[in-house]
Amino acid sequence: MKYQIVLTGVGGQGTIFLVKLLARCALNKGIPFIGTETHGMAQKGGTVISYLKIGSFHAPLIGKGQADLLIGLYPTETLRFLDYLKESASIVTNSDDSFPNLKNFNLIKVDASKKAVKGEINPKSLNVFILGVTLKYVKNFPFSVEEIEKGIEELNPKFAKANIEALHKGLNS
Repeated sequence: MKYQIVLTGVGGQGTIFLVKLLARCALNKGIPFIGTETHGMAQKGGTVISYLKIGSFHAPLIGKGQADLLIGLYPTETLRFLDYLKESASIVTNSDDSFPNLKNFNLIKVDASKKAVKGEINPKSLNVFILGVTLKYVKNFPFSVEEIEKGIEELNPKFAKANIEALHKGLNS
């Protein structure tokens, strides 16, 4: 199995937590992985991009036109990194209806920020909510709900209950 994921957002949204969580899931399954992240956050709100390659790879960066999935926690950051996707890849983005429809991609958009403002989800778990949406709609995603839950419990036991609740809200959205 080979699967390449680009995760992007802005500082403070939990992009790094997601890549660590998915790496933990790969580790638990005994699947080779390699990843990296770049922080543009001299302050909270700067661009963050993370790459995770699942399977046998030698270099951590994902080249343009190679990613199977883009998870975007902030709409403009999602748009900024579209060129990393291969044709017919999936995009899961936190955005409202103003986000453009993109042909050639499996686009899943959910306004998680609005749900957080309305109190439907915890703003601190928005990233894990988006991961739940990913699990629901991305058919070839390499991890199961149970594997993600186990990773959450291992990576951050203190907030596991809240994050697993957010994951299930995403799955049920």
